[in-house]
Amino acid sequence: MKQSRTGPRPVLASVGAVIIIGLIALAGLHCGGQDGGGQRMVVIGLDGATWDLLQPWIDRGDLPTLAGLQVRGAWGELQSVVPYLSPPAWTSAVTGVNPGKHSIFDFQRRLPNQSVIISETSKNRRAQPIWNVLSNNGKRVLVMNVPMTDPPDEVNGLFIAGFPHMDETGFAHPASLEEAIRPYDLDEMQMQIHPGQEDSLLQVYHRALGQRKRITMDWLANEPFDLMWVVFTATDRIQHTFWMFSDPQNPNYDPIRASRYQDSIHDFWVAQDKALAEILEAIGPDAYVMLVSDHGFGPMRTNLRVQEYLRRPGSLVNAREASSVYCLDKGDAARLYVTRKTRDPKSPWSPDEALEIRGRLIEDLRAATDPATGQKVCEAVWDNADVFVGMYAERGPDVVALPAEGYFLVSGDPEAEEGAPYMEPHGDKLSGWHKMNGIYALAGPGIRPGRYDRDADRVFSLLDVMPTVLYLMGEPIPEGLDGALMESAIEPERLGSRPPESAPPLDEDYRPLTPEELENLKNLPYIGG
Repeated sequence: MKQSRTGPRPVLASVGAVIIIGLIALAGLHCGGQDGGGQRMVVIGLDGATWDLLQPWIDRGDLPTLAGLQVRGAWGELQSVVPYLSPPAWTSAVTGVNPGKHSIFDFQRRLPNQSVIISETSKNRRAQPIWNVLSNNGKRVLVMNVPMTDPPDEVNGLFIAGFPHMDETGFAHPASLEEAIRPYDLDEMQMQIHPGQEDSLLQVYHRALGQRKRITMDWLANEPFDLMWVVFTATDRIQHTFWMFSDPQNPNYDPIRASRYQDSIHDFWVAQDKALAEILEAIGPDAYVMLVSDHGFGPMRTNLRVQEYLRRPGSLVNAREASSVYCLDKGDAARLYVTRKTRDPKSPWSPDEALEIRGRLIEDLRAATDPATGQKVCEAVWDNADVFVGMYAERGPDVVALPAEGYFLVSGDPEAEEGAPYMEPHGDKLSGWHKMNGIYALAGPGIRPGRYDRDADRVFSLLDVMPTVLYLMGEPIPEGLDGALMESAIEPERLGSRPPESAPPLDEDYRPLTPEELENLKNLPYIGG
């Protein structure tokens, strides 16, 4: 997506001095320091960041802090996991295992043998996050705003939980931290925009950025730590809502609104880049820094209505079978389930019958094309067994679709008649959505400058963040993780002088995988590549 500008760029008063100091600090991160054993680590999450959007602005000189990281450190794409949503993605990043092991698949979950859908929380996480591992090893951690961490873990340190929030209180550890950090707006979804709300939403996004930066700077100045992990999520929110203003192909593109708001995403990233410069200056040369995003981003222009599509002439799924296909969020049907007797009330299908329907559903979605253009609607459609490995895999959706550029899946009308239209222009409340290609940037002693997207046998993914962070902190890497050390991003001399060490599995559930599961794991789209 190309962002245009209609006037002069705003000048940020102190950005020049801040950037210079920040880049000097980054130079120290790369060239100085000890061998890295036991050094501090700062992970900065930029929710929804993608080089597709940022690289043209970096090349143009608009984001000098990110540009400095690319010059002095390792950087590249970081594949998300499936489903490519914040809750499973960030949970995979902090645990090093796929959703089939940590059991977080969505914002919501359906209670077993019931039709009741409830909000997901960190209580259902079934894998140890890195901050608990480090706390148990006597390390001090500072965590802020990582999605799907409410209620917070009782760590050795400070913890401010991320969305979705269970209540207006109980989101921090220790409890006294809640008052100490005020004013602090709890992170909300804010996934819709209405005409006239643009300015107020921009204020919300910029206020959130300022609050997270203020606390990060305070912690850097006053709190000892071994690991700090903070996530900025307003980058995601503004791309969800303001994408249409710089996308003339969006069906709701309004030139008048666009003339005022087409640079909003760009200008927010300029502010985020400035905040990063101040944070990097405060970190200094004695810590590793890793930037991470949970997924990429792209436009939303056309919807496939799943129920109407399954009721078209020639469908591989009949109307009775289609009525057994459901999703947890009717506004986002990329994650589908087929009812079965052992899981869903009043289902007519045995597990074997449901599995057979699932196969035809997948085949049908893979063949979906837009009648107006002939383009494929889905870039990929996966069976549960294709993307989840572990004892909780069956809790995940039966089918996960990755829409092609510009497309989106919604549930549609389960009462639709055969032959009803199944394509429609996307609505005007949301205009940007997730893609698989997130980002990383890594700086510190022994880090190899340049772009690295993979090791020899695997693409870099969110699963690799935890083992890489542990290694750089001088900690052993537990067996049983799905991720691995990002070796290509590290100088060979460093790896030779301090090879990675292993530790026992974190959980007894990390049993040895069968040969079939091992093969599935190698073939996961966010590992094997």
